[in-house]
Amino acid sequence: MPSNATQIIVLPDPAWVERSSTIRVLENVGWAVLDVQAPLESKSVCAVLISAELTPPLLVIAHGDACLLLPAVALSLRTQHRDTAGYVLVDPDAPQSTDIWPEAPVFVVSESEDAGTSLRGWEIVSAPGGIPDGVAEVAARVLEQ
Repeated sequence: MPSNATQIIVLPDPAWVERSSTIRVLENVGWAVLDVQAPLESKSVCAVLISAELTPPLLVIAHGDACLLLPAVALSLRTQHRDTAGYVLVDPDAPQSTDIWPEAPVFVVSESEDAGTSLRGWEIVSAPGGIPDGVAEVAARVLEQ
């Protein structure tokens, strides 16, 4: 059962066409979503996260270029002692792995790729019904354990 506490963070990306519909699907299921409204730069995004009321464990969702901010986001959440349950990357520009990131499971949601595992060992979730539904499926799996 989804929680009313904010557990899902959606990073900004002006190029993500399905961003609003993804947030709407998550909210319709009952998740409280932090829709990060900030420039696509780590300093601005992390400033929003520092001031947000979040209830771990958290699921961070990023698309395209926003995926490159994930190491900084992970460090920001970690220094605030906010546990991260996982990351969902949609059409990612995948960031380099570091000793800080990823510290939680990573899922890649794709309409075009078959389900399986990426070269980095990340689970690929096929979303033939569309990205919003694929992201909601991962959220349910990760946060409702």
